[in-house]
Formats: sequence, C-alpha cells, structure tokens
Amino acid sequence: MELPTNRLNSFDIMLSLLAAYTDYIVGVLEKESGGEAPELGEIDDAPYFEKSYVFPRDYTWVSDTNLVSKQHVIQAAVEIAFTGELSGDETQTEITSLVKRAQVAEIDVSEQEVWDVVDERESEGNAPATYSWVHLNKFRKFELHGRCLP
Repeated sequence: MELPTNRLNSFDIMLSLLAAYTDYIVGVLEKESGGEAPELGEIDDAPYFEKSYVFPRDYTWVSDTNLVSKQHVIQAAVEIAFTGELSGDETQTEITSLVKRAQVAEIDVSEQEVWDVVDERESEGNAPATYSWVHLNKFRKFELHGRCLP
C-alpha cells in the first residue's frame, strides 16, 4: 500500500518496515550497466546486514580462495573470456592456468567444460552482467561475511 505522504520517501518507509520484521533479506541483482540499486546500500549496514544475503548474476571475485567448485571456476573463466582486455592467446593462457589451479585444488573440471560454457554464452550473445565499482565493493563486503552467492 502506498503511504499518503509528501514529506517522507515511501520507499524508505516500506523497506524499513519489511526489513525490520523479516528473518532474512535477499537481494537478487542482475545489473547490466549503469543505474542504481538503492536497496543494496540499505541492507549493507546495521541494522539489516546480519540478516541480508545478495545473489548477483555473473559476479566473480577472482582469487583462488574463492574457487571452491566447478561453477566458481566456470564463472571466473567467463569473466576472463569476456573482459575484452586480453588477446585470444592471452585469454587461452589465463583460462588454462585457471583450470590447472582448480584441478590442483581437487575441483573436478576440465578445460573443455569451461570452453563449452564460454562458447555457448558467446554464440548466444550472452555476455556477463557488469557492475559499477560501488556494486562490486558492496558484493565484496557480503562475500567476506559469507553472504554473497553468485
């Protein structure tokens, strides 16, 4: 229900009421580029942070400590492949290295599996979602607390 007020932002009131009385707050983010996500800024601090989780599409914080499953490795490879900053050979080298590190960490993934996903996304024109540095910073905060689940 919209609150009849000209003085207070009804979004802030509704979010505060919902967040105060819920057990969990879940943010699903699918940004392509630009724009805002004011809810993310509202839930990343007290009093709501402790019960908040974010689920960003295509987010990867590429560090070996976060490569714990096949899905994490594939997501990191997709980010590498679509970055646009590497030549074809450099991309191949980076993904080969990524897969080797994952295999050393006993993650059951093959380079062919990774390239199959990259090729499929490329053929569909389905580049990964991109986020601003503000969003990435917030995701990292949630990730450090085990509450960012791409």
